[in-house]
Amino acid sequence: MKIRYSPPLQGVISSVENMFSGAETNNANERKVIDIDDEGHQLYKEDIIQNLLSDLDKRRTERSGIENQWRMNANFLMGNQYCEFNPYNREIEQLEPVYDWLERETFNQIAPLIDTRIANLKKINYRMKVKPRTNELEDYAKAETSTTILQYLQTSSDFDTKKNTAIQWNEICGNCFWLNWWDKNKGEKYATETVTEISSDGVERKFEQAFYQGDLEYGLITPYEVYPESIFKQTVEAQRSVIIEQVKTVDEIYDLYGIKVNGTEVNTFELTPVVSGGGYGYENTAMTLGTRRIDNAGKIITYMERPSKHRPQGKMIILVNDEHIVYYGDLPYSRIPLIQMVCREVAGQFFGKSVIEDLIPRQRAYNGCLNRIHEYIKRIAIQGHWVEEGAVDITELEEEGAAPGAVLVYRKGSQPPVPIPNGNLPSEIMQERYNLKSDMEYVAGVSQLMVNGATPSGVTSGAAIQNLVEIDNTRLSLTGDHIRNSIRKLAIMWLELYKKYANTRRILNYVGKNSIGNAIIWSNEDINSYDVEYLTENELLMSEEAQKQRFFEAYNMGLFTDGSGQIPERVKQRAIEFMKIGNYTEIMNLNALQIQAAQRENVFFEQGVVPQVSEFDDHEIHIDEHMRYILQMDFQILKMRKKEYAKALEDHIRLHKQAVEQEKQQNMAAAMMNMQ
Repeated sequence: MKIRYSPPLQGVISSVENMFSGAETNNANERKVIDIDDEGHQLYKEDIIQNLLSDLDKRRTERSGIENQWRMNANFLMGNQYCEFNPYNREIEQLEPVYDWLERETFNQIAPLIDTRIANLKKINYRMKVKPRTNELEDYAKAETSTTILQYLQTSSDFDTKKNTAIQWNEICGNCFWLNWWDKNKGEKYATETVTEISSDGVERKFEQAFYQGDLEYGLITPYEVYPESIFKQTVEAQRSVIIEQVKTVDEIYDLYGIKVNGTEVNTFELTPVVSGGGYGYENTAMTLGTRRIDNAGKIITYMERPSKHRPQGKMIILVNDEHIVYYGDLPYSRIPLIQMVCREVAGQFFGKSVIEDLIPRQRAYNGCLNRIHEYIKRIAIQGHWVEEGAVDITELEEEGAAPGAVLVYRKGSQPPVPIPNGNLPSEIMQERYNLKSDMEYVAGVSQLMVNGATPSGVTSGAAIQNLVEIDNTRLSLTGDHIRNSIRKLAIMWLELYKKYANTRRILNYVGKNSIGNAIIWSNEDINSYDVEYLTENELLMSEEAQKQRFFEAYNMGLFTDGSGQIPERVKQRAIEFMKIGNYTEIMNLNALQIQAAQRENVFFEQGVVPQVSEFDDHEIHIDEHMRYILQMDFQILKMRKKEYAKALEDHIRLHKQAVEQEKQQNMAAAMMNMQ
């Protein structure tokens, strides 16, 4: 027997714990079978829990080596760079200095390099559009609706903040994940029902239960919470199943699943200060990624298995606190709703790789090089001495040292203390420091030009500097392409969920072209294409500065001039936008304002609002902008959906043309009067 329920949702799922407990009696032989495994064996509640926990322990052991590397990455990024992983107690331990006087300062080069990478990756534009399935006008209209849905969801769900957080996790661990689900308690409320509930002590309670349309929800999952079936299968699609383990408070668990559980102490990660560095009597404090215990919390284990021949609908299990099964049944989605983002791919391995992993040995060498240089400087400032045995009080000399103006008393007849000569610091040591720093920048995919704006020595020409910029962007674009690909897959998952669950008519209010409010009515019938592409190319391959430079080169060459040798007003307006002049609308001429007015009228016609032809309109400009709109696909879609709106625009253009003809006739009549 397989237990199935109304769409199981990651957001709010009705608890079925009572069904499991009710299926059991005092007689163990009368327990009801919950499911049957692939080999035909009967499964009870205890079997399901035990199998899930055993599977999770196996996957945790398999992933432990990679998780240790993530923790090392985080420690080095935060400046705790005198540490190492102990394979026996499986903890990050601080390395003890070989000598007390050994200089152990940290010169963190990883943090600014990662900050530079994140800053450049944030500049990429992630707005997408949906391509039509066929060349039919109906498919163009549905693709436009799907594009509006995607762009609205990105705007209304604070996508940019989540994306920036995902990029940070991606840089630290080399991975980040997007989890998608359908929340039946979101969206518009369409009905309410009075529900009567009788408690165990016989008290009757009535409350209003609301019913909603439901809506898509998504969030970030850190790699610490994801356990694939095998770390040697490279993608989520290749995994037969994935387990997600999360730590949440008992209040959050109740909000999600409507069950009350007893909170316990749960281990999780935390930033804690530790003593690091030092030397010559000094100590430093660095932050390390350690473990701590959270009170009044519980664990949520979600098992998701993709559809297969044995289970055509897949399988999903949600277990709370290792004892409460809140859902057991089919996977409510066509595939595992998990999208992976990677920093750098590793062939044949599920988890990606962070650049910090390659920077760690170079950072250690860089710290050692600079510390040896500082030790040399301190040896010069704090001079060592050759001392004959018994000539001076050694304890006093060690504690007081040879302070400026100090008087050293030595035994009569003995040799006075002789300063130990210090050789010159070899120039190769200083060169090694710069070589290590340059090597770290190369490994991180950035250069001095990207980090601090400094050009390498000997590079002075503009062409050479531009070439360096393009090289940096090309190396960094490898990670940018991975991020763009994951977000494109995320958009496809959104469309798939809307296609399956958005089966009621919905109203979407958004700000359209020319900042004019707009609304569309749609349902899952308006989604028939999952061909998603980006509106722009990867900005790391073609930066905004490069685009601006090419535009002005074409502008200066006169490539934008019309047949009369004049530059159109729309091209001048684009040039002003590229120059990033503050409130450029104040310096617009009347022609540019006429263009904007005509473009707003095009949007008004899409909404069924018919603007009147005004005597103050520049009819030539309005005719040009309206005709430009008529020749586009948007007008063809409008003509198919709302013929009366399209006809109103055509009549509007005819009125403008009539006004132009009247002006010509009046000008001709006036000219004839002047001649007479």
